[in-house]
Amino acid sequence: MSLSEIFVRSIGNRIWLAYKGEYGILEWYRRLAALWMADDETLADTRLRSLKAILSHAGETTAHYLQLFRQLSFDPRGVTSCNDLRELPFLTKEDLNGNMDAFLSTSYTKTDLTCSSTGGSSGLPLTFYRDKAAQAVRRAQDFLFNAKLGVYPGTKRAWVWGARMDAFSMRSLKAKIANFLGERAIYFFAFDATPEKMDEFLKSLQRHRPEAVFAYPNMLAALAQRARETNLVMQPISKVIVTAEPLYNWQRELFRQVFSAETFERYGAREIGTVASECDQHCGMHVFEPSYCFEIIDEAGNNVPNGQMGELVVTDLFNYAMPLVRYRTGDMVVMDDGYCSCGCTWRRIVGIGGRVVDMVTRPDGSRVEGLAIVNALHTSGVRLRVQVVQTTPTSLIVKHLASDRIPEPARDAFAKRIRETLGDAVTVSYEPVEQLRYDPSGKYRYVTSECR
Repeated sequence: MSLSEIFVRSIGNRIWLAYKGEYGILEWYRRLAALWMADDETLADTRLRSLKAILSHAGETTAHYLQLFRQLSFDPRGVTSCNDLRELPFLTKEDLNGNMDAFLSTSYTKTDLTCSSTGGSSGLPLTFYRDKAAQAVRRAQDFLFNAKLGVYPGTKRAWVWGARMDAFSMRSLKAKIANFLGERAIYFFAFDATPEKMDEFLKSLQRHRPEAVFAYPNMLAALAQRARETNLVMQPISKVIVTAEPLYNWQRELFRQVFSAETFERYGAREIGTVASECDQHCGMHVFEPSYCFEIIDEAGNNVPNGQMGELVVTDLFNYAMPLVRYRTGDMVVMDDGYCSCGCTWRRIVGIGGRVVDMVTRPDGSRVEGLAIVNALHTSGVRLRVQVVQTTPTSLIVKHLASDRIPEPARDAFAKRIRETLGDAVTVSYEPVEQLRYDPSGKYRYVTSECR
């Protein structure tokens, strides 16, 4: 461990968090870390206290839950476990998009909150709000999952990422100081992966020598393959941590061969944070038990047993600004509660379906993360559930439900963004369908490329 890493980890990052008014992240980290090996009774008691508190808050300060609880004669004070949530209906992205203000707590003004949006990873984008305390909890969750993999503040890292809101800007002195006192990171924007930019980033990796790389697995695989094609022998990287897309065994092996890296998978969503992370035993992703109530349901809404795939439903126990109760994520998972030799008592996601996206191909042969297409839909105002198919390097088909209508202004804006991303020769057509299907493995393919 270098002297600079020791300084940042033990002193520098604490000073920076205090300066930013974010020292509560470390306090939450200590509280949550104490529950890593907690017994079932302790976890259940912790969740119950948090659940009753946020349900009471929701019933008193949000228009939606105030009306719902009255209609159902539901009293949060009588809740005895997460199972009692079954008395309440599911919450969908359509519900939130249809009447966002009804779900916002009157205890806050919007200026007090962090506003963000999803990219539509389950086919439908969502704008949401989070209060400062919830922000601190989400950051603490990341701190804890990282720490369990030996990644701390000050540990050099690189990001192969696509969300512009997460991009690192080093233009100001303050930004450079923040980066040094936190992640000491370099950044590759995955939505613009020309061969020249890939080569430049691979060389930056050689100079920076990060201990960890956080990445979309598809784009990192493309970078690894580019290193092979150019006969570039990469400096060893200790850990690769991937999320946002399914991770395949061939990618783990590729990262091991090219980067000498051990790979860890994560699952999360922007509206609810990093929900689960793989430990060093590689037997599934531990779900963050203290922060959520989890349900796995079938198409009819019934709970499915461990070992069977179903849709993940989450109740967030900490976002008081916009309480999410029985929120349907749209992602298909398999849950297991068996013993893990790492000592953590939290359950594990051992299989995951949804959020499948291919990389797409430009007419010049370069490749782009498929999430760039989802981002283009979202920023164009297309807020319906769709699936996009690339049939040739110059043509995209947007499939949407026949009952839905995509307005012409949104179509025009999407076509413009596609041309900016893929090139002027690319055309977009639309195909109404009766149903947007999951594949047999439970995956919702929202961007698919037939160009191989």
